Amino acid sequence: MSIVRSTVLLDNSRVSSDSPSDPRAARTRQGILSAVARLHAADSKDISVSDIVREAQISRSSFYAHFSSLDDLAVALLRQEFASVVGPNTRSAAAGSGLRESYTRLVEHFAQRESIYSSALGLPLSRRAFDDVVAAYAEQVLASFDEPASEADAIRARLAATYVAGGTVSLLSAWVANHHDISADQLAGQLIDLLPAWLS
Repeated sequence: MSIVRSTVLLDNSRVSSDSPSDPRAARTRQGILSAVARLHAADSKDISVSDIVREAQISRSSFYAHFSSLDDLAVALLRQEFASVVGPNTRSAAAGSGLRESYTRLVEHFAQRESIYSSALGLPLSRRAFDDVVAAYAEQVLASFDEPASEADAIRARLAATYVAGGTVSLLSAWVANHHDISADQLAGQLIDLLPAWLS
């Protein structure tokens, strides 16, 4: 499935003219994201900006006031989805079982929302957008680490979270794109096996 095949606005710095605290702007933005989810739930194959604005019942200019490019839409979709996923649980007394449980939940989360992830990750993302997606998941991973004891530990934790998130997002993207060439359980195992030894 591919999402939104339309001209991309080149001005990535464009932002909504509404204040971020304006509830109307927040409702419109969420309405766009919800419209994409509904279109995917209806098994729409090629979703265009026209389809989204029709489903969200907004104007095309409203869409572009919130999302200046396809990258921005994809990143927003993925950030919203990652917000509901817990990072690998490294605090568990039984870290191995905690990691297995966390990655199993993550893979199941991707499988249940395959159409959204395959569409968003299937977009021709720029490097900036991919980095934003990794950063979104890295935030979740970092929240699962123990509180760092020093600034050096904090830097190490941020680097580790980015490393884990980058590899995880890349593997999950490939898994979704290849239509689950291995089982969800095998993928969870691979994600754990590829973690740095000190983390797992």
